[in-house]
Parts: sequence; C-alpha cells; structure tokens
Amino acid sequence: MLLVSAGLPALAQSETASLDILDVNIGRYEDDGRVTMVVEFRNIVGLNTDEIVVTENGVPLESIEVESIAESTVRVGVVLVIDVSGSMVGDPIEQAKAAAASFVRTKRDQDWIALVTFGDEVNVLSAFRNDSAELLRLISTLESGGDTALYDAVIRSVGMYQGEAAELQPHMIILTDGADDGSEATVDDVLAVLDSGSAPRVFGIGLESATFDPGPLQSFSSATDGLYLATSDPAELATLYDQIQRELDNKLVLRFNASTKSPEDVAFAVEYGALVASTSVAVPGFVTRTTEPRSTTTVTFPQAEQYTVISNAPAPPGTLLLIGSLAVGLSLVMLLYILFGREQDEGADSFRNRLQAYGRGGREAVEEKKGILARIPFLGRFTEQAEEAARQRGILNALNSVLEQGNIPLRAGEAIAAGLGLSIIIGVVVWAVTRNALFGIAALAVMLLLLFALIQRVGQREKTKFEEQLPDTLILVSTSLRAGLSLLQAVEAVVSEAPQPTAREFGRVIAETRLGRPVVDALHGITARMRSEDWNWAVMAIEIQREVGGNLAEVLQTVADTMLQRNRLRGEIRALTAEGRISALILAAMPFLLGLFLFTTNPDYLSPLTADIRGWSAIGVGLLLMGLGGFWLKKIVDIEI
Repeated sequence: MLLVSAGLPALAQSETASLDILDVNIGRYEDDGRVTMVVEFRNIVGLNTDEIVVTENGVPLESIEVESIAESTVRVGVVLVIDVSGSMVGDPIEQAKAAAASFVRTKRDQDWIALVTFGDEVNVLSAFRNDSAELLRLISTLESGGDTALYDAVIRSVGMYQGEAAELQPHMIILTDGADDGSEATVDDVLAVLDSGSAPRVFGIGLESATFDPGPLQSFSSATDGLYLATSDPAELATLYDQIQRELDNKLVLRFNASTKSPEDVAFAVEYGALVASTSVAVPGFVTRTTEPRSTTTVTFPQAEQYTVISNAPAPPGTLLLIGSLAVGLSLVMLLYILFGREQDEGADSFRNRLQAYGRGGREAVEEKKGILARIPFLGRFTEQAEEAARQRGILNALNSVLEQGNIPLRAGEAIAAGLGLSIIIGVVVWAVTRNALFGIAALAVMLLLLFALIQRVGQREKTKFEEQLPDTLILVSTSLRAGLSLLQAVEAVVSEAPQPTAREFGRVIAETRLGRPVVDALHGITARMRSEDWNWAVMAIEIQREVGGNLAEVLQTVADTMLQRNRLRGEIRALTAEGRISALILAAMPFLLGLFLFTTNPDYLSPLTADIRGWSAIGVGLLLMGLGGFWLKKIVDIEI
C-alpha cells in the first residue's frame, strides 16, 4: 500500500517499489506461442524498459515488445464509488462531482467506467460503459443525503466484475468523508470479498471530516495492494483523482513468443533489477511450420504401468491450407460437372432430341433430362423450392435469361443451389483456417458475388463473340439471298457455316420455326437471349422489308457494313482507354491485396481496425470511397458507341 499524509495530497509516499503480473493472455498461443502479459510497476521513478527481463521456466526470452497501457488496446475497468451521504452536502459533493467528471473526460477509449453511489442505500447508476457523455450526465445528477453504507457499496461494486466485465482489468476508486453507519455488512465481510483472486485493486480517497475514520479505506487499499490518499480540502479531490489516473497508467503490456511447444504448465517471470514477479500458466502448446512427428508424452501412474498419450495439438497452417485447397478443388470439380457434365439421351427419338439440343422445348423434355442436383432427393426438393422462391420474387425470368445468355445448361433453382453450396463450402474452409466466424461469413458473401459476376462474365463473353461474328453472319445471309435462297434457307446456311455461338442461336431459330413459330418472332428470340442491340436492328430491318418489300440482301449488306465500322471504332476506343482501365483495376485491387499481405505477415498491425468502432468506421468509409472512385473511373473509360 502507498500512503499519502492527510492534507498534503501526493507529497509523502512510501518508497517501497514493487511489480505485479496482472494478466497473462495466451489466446494466440496455438499459432506461434504468442503471449500478451500486463505488468504493473508501482512506485518506480524513471522506469527503463530496456532493463525488463521476461523468463520462461527460468530461461530469458528475446524480442520482447513493450507498450504502455495508455497506448495499448487492453481494456481497463474502473468502478467509481462515490459517497453521497448527508455529510457530503454543499461544497464536498460539488467538488466530488467535478473531480469524477474530470477523471471521466481524461479516460482512454479502452477504459470502461461504472458508477456506484451510496448513502442510505447503494445505487448502481451505470454498468460498465465507455460513453463519456452519458457518464458525465449521470455524475451531474448526484445529490447528497442520508447515512453512509460504505461496506455494502464496496461488496456490491466487487460483484460487478462478472460476465463480459470479467475480461476488464479490475479497479475501484472509493471516495468517502465519514465512517460507515448504514451498512448491513462489516469490515471483515468486505476484506473477505477483497481477498479473492479476482477482486479489483482498490484506491481509497478520504475527505477528512470530524466523523471520518481512515481505517477501513486503508485496510481495503492494503488488502489489494492499492493506494490510499487523503485530504481535508474538497478542492484537492481533482488532484487526487489525477494521481490515481497516473497510477492506473503505470502499467506495461509485454508481448513475446514463448518456446514451449507441448501442452504443460509454464512458469513466466518478469524481472526488473531486484524486483521479480512470477506466475504459472497452463499453455495449450503449438505446432511449428516444419514437418515434425506427433509429440508423445509418457505418463507414469501409481500402478507403474506406462501409457503413451498423444498430444491433441492443432494441425499446422500448411495442413489446413492443403485441406482448404482440396475442398476448393473438389467444389470446383462439382461445379464444372454440374455445368458441363450432364448426361446425353442418345436413344431418345429425333423429335425430343431436337427439342433438347435447341432449348427446353416442354415440360416433358425437362423432366426427362434432369440435372445432377435434381436427381438427388434432398437437393432436388431444394432446387424446386429455390426456383419457386425466385418466381415469387419476380427474378426467375431474369435468372433464366442470364443462364441462357451464357449457354449454361442449368435451371434457375439448380444454379441457386450450386452457388449457395459452393459459397458455404468456401466460407467453412476460411472459418476453419482463420478460426474467425466473421471472415467465414465475409468469404461466403464474396464467393456469392464472385459466382454472380462469373455468370455475368460468361454471358457477356458469349454476347461479345456473337456481336463480333454478326457482320460476317449478315454478309453470309445477304449473299445467300442474292444466290436465290429463301430467308430460312439462308439461316440454315448460317447454322452449317458460322462458328459458335452464332450457329447455336440460329439453329434454335430453325427448330422453333419448324415447330410453327413465326420466323420474325424466332429471330427476336435471339435478341432476348443475347441482349444484342445490333441484332435487334437487323431483325427490325428484316421485319420492315417483309411488310413494305424491297431488296433484303442490300439492306442486310448495309447493316453489316455499319456494324463493321462500329466494331472497328470500338476496338480503337478500347486501345485508347486500355491504360485507364488497367489503372482502375490496379487501384481497386491494391487496398485488398495490401490488406491480405499485412494480415498474413503481421496480423497485430491490423488488429486496431477490428478492435474498435472507429476502425470499423474507417473500413466502411474506405469501402464507400473506393466504390465511388471505381464508379467514377468506370464512367471515364466506358464510352458508349
């Protein structure tokens, strides 16, 4: 205990220096033996961090990272216990409120403060919070009156360090000006509670009056290696609170890598000159990245029989990465099989074969040839329910249109089931590797977006190929018409001569017209599937010619020449904007790639971003600005022709 003489705050302190290990965190020990230790140095002037030595089972460790508690992310809990009895009326209560408010204003963001008052009764005005504004509001409402239930207030405050508050570094500041005259508990009851290992460190502030008894506060502070301060001038209370704040900041956070690889009890010690503090911690052990045999431990029982116990250490990151890679590979194989591995019905009659080759021609054909997911009972029901849900939300036609544009032989329900299944597998793998559910959920969402973008990209690629082949296709139709062929015969020539996807689309036109659909409507079907504005113009030209007459071969030749010029202009624009598009891609990918690099090489550097609301706010603002910048760059380089 440190004692300050009455009336002279912060002048006469005990010269006994000490240090104590307050907390040892081994939450990341299984990665590489990482340990975080909170050490408190008491009554040491001119602390030299270079002289701090940390030992593991008596062996000094190297590469110790030292950080002040004020600069760290370690959360500290402080219960402000304030006397509001009748003896505090007038200037004492006003000065007590001002001193407590000053203490709240100077706290860190990692400091959580609870507010407890005592008079006739003990009132918990606020549980632990780091909202300074609300704490200041509650302090401003304090009024004095009644007896002094000091002992009950201390016991009630010790009990607040439960649940989530148990993770806080516990402290308690007690301000009183009189002897206890209203508690049901006794001094011995309080000392018994403070004798527990999880009790907070008590800082007593005595505002001396005619009825003041310093004994209880001194005993509470002494029992928890705390600090006792006293003054007879209420105006000095703010100074005493400031001294306690300096004492709270007189802690260091030590981070280091221990070398014990197997699960066992390890003795950690901190030495500073002649001062030594030690503690024993049961570590879970860790596995190095090099290939090593599984460690075994021989245990001798009283019967003198020997048993071999295999340590239950986690798999090394390399093994987890291998498992994740295999899972991703199997998932991709399954997806490819779903997309391109569907069985062909070679023995069906020719009419049904034509329907299935050029599109889903009817309910009977669809039921006859189901995808792999529809053949599995549970997944079959899921795909049906997914398709029904898409129909109810009005997106079924859009999904089918996207799948048809990309020539992906899947129904909408099958595509939804495949996308969700693959995304869930990727999310589970990421969660297993990182052991962070948030990263798993993020990976699932990103995978869904990537699959949607992939399908869109496949459809866009098919559309681009179709439009690049369109001028040659129209020229082929035009020359066929000049040779005396009918329009349908010219379309058949395209089917036999043109490359994919043009041959496939015109083949579907032939199939639909043979089933009785008008030629123009069948040609419009290509426009709906490929979403090609260029082909829509060509169909409009054919439709006008069929209504008013004219030379269709010359019209199509003119349309083809116009499309050739437009394609040539598109190529020139893409060449001129290539630098801008590459710059946009690099600028968009750089923050994510740099974040991934830092996360894999130095995760502690990024931890403040996820440990505080300000970090999450910065991430959100950054993503918003990146989205705006990407939209701006896209509008610059995306020139409509």
